[in-house]
Amino acid sequence: MYKLVLIHPSAGVNWNGNSENFAIELARRLDNYFEVELLSGAECGSFSRPIKSISRSDASDLISNPLISRLLQKWFNRPEMAIEHLTSFLPCVAYLLKHPANLIFPQNDYGGLFVATCVRALKGTPILFTEHNSLLQGGKYLKSNLALKPDRLIVLNPEVAKYVTQINPQQPVNVIPYGIDLSEFTPTGKVMLTGLPQPTVLCVAPLTRQGNERIELTIEAVSRLPNVSLLICGNGIDRDYFQAMGDRLLGSQRFQIRSFAYAQMPQVYRSANVFTLASIEEPRGLNYIEAMACGLPVVTTDVPVRRYLIGEGGITCDVSNLDIYAQSLQLALEKYWEWQPPQQNAQRFSWQEITQLYRQAIIQTISHSYKNFFPLSKRA
Repeated sequence: MYKLVLIHPSAGVNWNGNSENFAIELARRLDNYFEVELLSGAECGSFSRPIKSISRSDASDLISNPLISRLLQKWFNRPEMAIEHLTSFLPCVAYLLKHPANLIFPQNDYGGLFVATCVRALKGTPILFTEHNSLLQGGKYLKSNLALKPDRLIVLNPEVAKYVTQINPQQPVNVIPYGIDLSEFTPTGKVMLTGLPQPTVLCVAPLTRQGNERIELTIEAVSRLPNVSLLICGNGIDRDYFQAMGDRLLGSQRFQIRSFAYAQMPQVYRSANVFTLASIEEPRGLNYIEAMACGLPVVTTDVPVRRYLIGEGGITCDVSNLDIYAQSLQLALEKYWEWQPPQQNAQRFSWQEITQLYRQAIIQTISHSYKNFFPLSKRA
């Protein structure tokens, strides 16, 4: 049986992160087919192997000190990530050299990929790498990761695959989107009681004005729809700013900002009528898929990646035009979606389907790249 080691030093520590939860769920599902280990920050399953490092979550607390923050930001764009990468490097390398695998599968961006590259140079172990950032910042992070030449690259949508082929035609690449558990995210089940009058528009996003989500556009668009409420699910440094803006434009009776545990999200989706996000870029689109699986139509930015994600399960539009954005939200609320149920589109992203695609990619990568350095390369 092939052995693979996933890397994510924040897994088991931060339970609200997309990549962390993805790494845990993927490890759990692949454990049915391979010998799987996950180098994590804390216990998160029988497959987890906690290592000593400072996770990005703990690093965020550290850099909340203004002096430390200013110092680190001189050298790093994302200092909390840099701290995680630096402190986890030696523990991960040491573990992988002591416990060799058939495949290394980093899930924590550049840090894990650099670990895998060093081990590959010493042991010849092939690398499968999931690019979680997609084309954020014009593909800046993607280009950095491609420079380390993973044996096979997994991207989340066809647009990123096309971009990779243009800049590096020799790079093997597979398109595998994020998966969701369709038995958990369903239209029927318990509903989160919010106290907001119906109909309700739901937005899930980090609350920062400097971010990519453009929450202010959503607040302004919903404010143009009489008797429509807005629930924003998230947290961040600008929470007070958005709370004041929502109270001013919609009133406290029609507007809420709340935070929920990930396990509560199916109930949160079911409490709403439409899901929306006006983000400029959307590397993962997990919230769209979860919302559609719970029966919500999606209204979002009209770009190829979003059209690929939502298919017939929603409406894409020019969200920067508030009149068009508001009209699209109104149309989504009024449309009879039973003929094109959003949950039908979400079935493309079931974990059952995604797991099989990863299984194929893993076998493909090992069979094409492995150098037979270890006797455990042979199947049991």
